[in-house]
Amino acid sequence: MTDEEYLIKLGRKIKKIRLSNNISQVELANNCDFEKSNMNRIEAGRANTTIVTLRKIANALDIKVVDLINDLE
Repeated sequence: MTDEEYLIKLGRKIKKIRLSNNISQVELANNCDFEKSNMNRIEAGRANTTIVTLRKIANALDIKVVDLINDLE
C-alpha cells in the first residue's frame, strides 16, 4: 500500500467514525481547534497528519488514537 492510499484509508475511517457519532465536519474541526478546510483535507487523505493531530481528533471522537489506525493495512 502506498503512503497516499494509507492516508486515504485513514481519512475515510475518521469520516466513518465521525458520521457514526452524528458529528458534522465543522463540529469536529471546531472541537479539534482546526479550520474546516483542514479537516476536509484530512478526511480526503490529502494531509499527512501528525500524531498530535490524530490525538486531537481521537479525543474529539472520544476514542483512542490506536482506534484510528487499527486495521488500515
